[in-house]
Amino acid sequence: MRKLAVCGTLLWLAACTEPVSPEEQRRADEQMVAAVEQANNAPPPVELITPDPILDADMQRHDMDGPGCIYAPGTNLSTRVVARETDAFMKLGGRITRFAADPGSRELPSGTRTLYSGRGHTLRLNILAHPDPSQPASPDTETPEPDGEQHAEQGSIMLRDAFGRVVYEGSGFAECHN
Repeated sequence: MRKLAVCGTLLWLAACTEPVSPEEQRRADEQMVAAVEQANNAPPPVELITPDPILDADMQRHDMDGPGCIYAPGTNLSTRVVARETDAFMKLGGRITRFAADPGSRELPSGTRTLYSGRGHTLRLNILAHPDPSQPASPDTETPEPDGEQHAEQGSIMLRDAFGRVVYEGSGFAECHN
């Protein structure tokens, strides 16, 4: 009996509403579809990342030796990025993540690049070289040492997620070697 009363009430309410024209129904449907698409296309919340230090054992296990640059942002001298001519490495969430060099990006000391791409992130690197007292300071100038090796004092790291949002940024010690 209760079900019959509920069904009767619903039929009565449906009969009381004015019929919607096809144009109004189409407009309402388009608004609902747009609202659903907007909700589905919204990027997830930003998840900030703190890279783990890359240890000597990690470097040996993943064959990270050879010419390249290491970056140790902040006051801690632990390596957070190892960059080479064709690839770069970071330790994210306890796992070594490899990034491929963008050959069209600007070249840094030791053949490294300013831009590296990974599966879910892009890595942008920059080096501010040793200042030459006889030259005005320029943040884009790399100064080779007399023995052919290049060294830098200041480097920066910027890691972006798949949506282009910065999830890690740091600057500090950087050293390059051939």
